[in-house]
Amino acid sequence: MLDHLTEAERAHLRHLLARILDDEQVPREAADHIRQSFRAELDALSRPRPLTLVYTGWRAAARHRVRDDLEDARARAGGRLHVIVGYNPDTDDPPGGDRWTYEWAMNTPGVTVETHPAPWHIPALSRAAGPYRNGYMLGLAAGRSGDFEVLAHLHPNSRGAAGTAAYAEYMGLRIRKEPAT
Repeated sequence: MLDHLTEAERAHLRHLLARILDDEQVPREAADHIRQSFRAELDALSRPRPLTLVYTGWRAAARHRVRDDLEDARARAGGRLHVIVGYNPDTDDPPGGDRWTYEWAMNTPGVTVETHPAPWHIPALSRAAGPYRNGYMLGLAAGRSGDFEVLAHLHPNSRGAAGTAAYAEYMGLRIRKEPAT
C-alpha cells in the first residue's frame, strides 16, 4: 500500500482519470461523481499511515494505567492510532487490559481498532490458542508498512503478556513495557 502520494503524482492521476472518462464518454453527472470519489481516495492515500500499536496485557491490568499509556501513545503518534488487540467483542473476553484497550479505542477519536480473538474453540490448539494468536498479531503488525510498536502491561502473574513481550523482543520489535497496576 502507498504511504504517501506527492501533489505532482496526484495531479498526474487526476489527469489520467479525466482522459479515461473523456475517452469512454462517461456522462457528465457520473463523471463528476467518479472524480469526487477519486479525489477523496487520493487524499486518504496522501496522508501518512497511523501508528499501529499491538496491545498485550495482564487480565487484571488497572483500567487507568491502560488508558493513560494508550493516551500517551496516541499523543506521540499525532492523534492517529490503529490498535491491534486480542479481544473478542462478541463474548467480552478476555477481561482486563485487552477489554480496557478495546473500550478505549472504540470511544477515542482518531483511533481504529482491529480485534483478533484467540481460537480457543479449536481442540488441537488447547491452551496454545492464546500464544498462537499473540504471535500472529505481532507478525501481522510487523508485516505492514508504517510505524508500529508493542505496548505490554506486565505483572509477575501475566504469563501470556510476558510471553508476547519476550517474543516481540526476540523479533527485534519496538516494545514499551509498563506495569499493569
